[in-house]
Amino acid sequence: MGRDTGWVAVMGGLAGGADLIVIPEFPVSIDEVVAHLNTRLSAGSEFSIIVVSEGVEMEGLGSKEDAGGRRDAFGHVMLARRAVGEQLADIIEQRTGHETRTTVLGHVQRGGSPSAYDRIWATHVGAAAYDLAADGRFGFMPIVRCGAVEPARISDVVSEQRRVPRALYELAQVFY
Repeated sequence: MGRDTGWVAVMGGLAGGADLIVIPEFPVSIDEVVAHLNTRLSAGSEFSIIVVSEGVEMEGLGSKEDAGGRRDAFGHVMLARRAVGEQLADIIEQRTGHETRTTVLGHVQRGGSPSAYDRIWATHVGAAAYDLAADGRFGFMPIVRCGAVEPARISDVVSEQRRVPRALYELAQVFY
């Protein structure tokens, strides 16, 4: 979800009006973060919202592998305890002298009430999954492509990790 890609951070940041989104695909330095905040402060903004993906690697923050602690079923270090947002907030407060606060949205953000749109698409995808199983088409899953639900081979879906495209990240930057 956020270990190697910034999908949740970008989509949540776009939807929530973030002032800066930090994701693994497009690295920024702590100096760039602080400069961005100072620019906003000098322009009269009294607060900023920064969304940080848990898998971000940034000089001054501990690396993912140095995080230690528990590992998941795949042997990856569990990043929830890494507290990358808290670490960045502490550095920002030290460098700017302005109070910072952190919120770990985690399941709170992902567990919101579904909209009618969400329910309708979930019904479409669920019904398509049922149909695939009923037809014995194992190894397939329903996907949404170009506004329609269609079957896709699971092996094709998982063959490569899909990263946040630059165009989407740059769309988020329009509001910085």
